[in-house]
Amino acid sequence: MTVIDIKGLTEAKLQLAELKKQVEAAKEQLDTLKSVQDEVTKTMESIGEVGNISVPSVNFTKMSGQIMSDMNCLVPDYKSLMPNVNFDDVSLGSICQRGDAYKKGLTLSTEEMRKGSWQEKSAKQKQVRANRERVIGKATTKGMAHADSAQEAAVEALKAAQEYKSAGSSAQTVNARLQVLIEVNVAQLAQQAQTNQLLAQLLKVQSAATLNTHVGLEAGLVEGAADE
Repeated sequence: MTVIDIKGLTEAKLQLAELKKQVEAAKEQLDTLKSVQDEVTKTMESIGEVGNISVPSVNFTKMSGQIMSDMNCLVPDYKSLMPNVNFDDVSLGSICQRGDAYKKGLTLSTEEMRKGSWQEKSAKQKQVRANRERVIGKATTKGMAHADSAQEAAVEALKAAQEYKSAGSSAQTVNARLQVLIEVNVAQLAQQAQTNQLLAQLLKVQSAATLNTHVGLEAGLVEGAADE
């Protein structure tokens, strides 16, 4: 006659039930881990790989090249503009020093006009008039050229803005969008540099006009007003 171990069967049943609970708990943990992994994967995909970012610098090379080229053209050759001034002994490190250099080349002090013969004084006046004509002429012609260049630069800036807008719309990851923002900021700095050049040239044109119409050859009155 077969003897059935009721107690053993009961314990085995309890162990199976406990094992089932452990398996279900493990399955829940795996499901949770898979869900977390999916979220992490989506997040990483949305951020993008830093090493694979490729957003072109729209027009930046052209803009920076234009700025450097304009700088070489706009910075004056003081010696050719005012050949009577000995620039070997003149420092051009500050605005005040540059202003003194212009004053020496574009005006005559009262003391200078007291010395020498009439012929010598006339020669000094002729030299200063020639300096003025060169400075005013350069400022005027370069100012007109700069105005033309600024109009062309405005068109290029508009094209760059349109291309950046397109790049921003097509960016699929956070890193790509950040790269577009960086490029936009760089382009804005370059555009600001061009604006600064234009403002500087405008100031030069206005100064040349003032020199031509309001500042006499003899700077005695100017010096006297500055000393008061």
